[in-house]
Amino acid sequence: MKNDRLFQVLYILLERGSTTAEKLAEVLEVSVRTVYRDVEALSMAGVPVCAAAGRGGGISLMPGYTFDRALLSDEEQNQILFAIQSLQAADQDVNQLLSKLGALFKKRGANWIEVDFSRWGLGKVDSARFELLKNAILKKRALKILYCAASGELTERVVHPVKLIFKGKHWYLQAFCRKAMDFRLFKVSRMADLSPTGEHFDDDYIDPPPVEPEPPPGVLMAIKLRFSPASAFRVMEEFDRASVERQPDGSMVATVSFPPDNWVIGYLLSFGTEVEILEPPEIRALVARHAKKLWEHHKT
Repeated sequence: MKNDRLFQVLYILLERGSTTAEKLAEVLEVSVRTVYRDVEALSMAGVPVCAAAGRGGGISLMPGYTFDRALLSDEEQNQILFAIQSLQAADQDVNQLLSKLGALFKKRGANWIEVDFSRWGLGKVDSARFELLKNAILKKRALKILYCAASGELTERVVHPVKLIFKGKHWYLQAFCRKAMDFRLFKVSRMADLSPTGEHFDDDYIDPPPVEPEPPPGVLMAIKLRFSPASAFRVMEEFDRASVERQPDGSMVATVSFPPDNWVIGYLLSFGTEVEILEPPEIRALVARHAKKLWEHHKT
């Protein structure tokens, strides 16, 4: 905890140049006495920090100082390198930065992992789209999107992009939608088209809500499923291990919670005959009716 606070003090001084012990104490939520102890600890560690009393004084670093890599733990250094490597997923050129930080941290083989979130065969398309969305978020530029809803309906919307989110194997854009006059999550792969409007927006509206808010009571439905051994790879990828119980015959029984909407029907049908719906009976019957419609639609 103390080491984290010392790094916070150093970061604040690097960012602000000079500040008072009182302001540091307020930001760090500690006493002024603790701040002076931290300053002393930094000084003993070799950081050129100084404190000047009187009017116009304060706590500051000697000009030209850059932080010592030893202030970051080995794990923190690895986390920084991994975070920068993940930028390669958006086709960002970070090789030179990785090389410099690898040398600073004295890490051999800094490029130990490759992260690529683009879809197979669509790397250039996804990178261009990501770049457009990133610039719109950072520069606060409104976007016009042609969006395909889960129902298949195409709607044109003007949105104020706030954040790109990677969740559950998919990219989402969190944005304020002018049509809904509220924040919405848009699946990037469902954007049939997107283009900048040329408008600048102010982000003085309320902060965006959490990406995954707690669902209201009663919204989710408990469903009990039995999967065949052949579907084990999907079960392991898509379900919490704690919710899965392996049976003596190799099958797996999972109890999961899903929203009771059409998405659930399509999702369960995607397992074909490798899943059996044990409970509740109404979902079992609903999936059976949809399967029958599929058979009638495709029979010759």
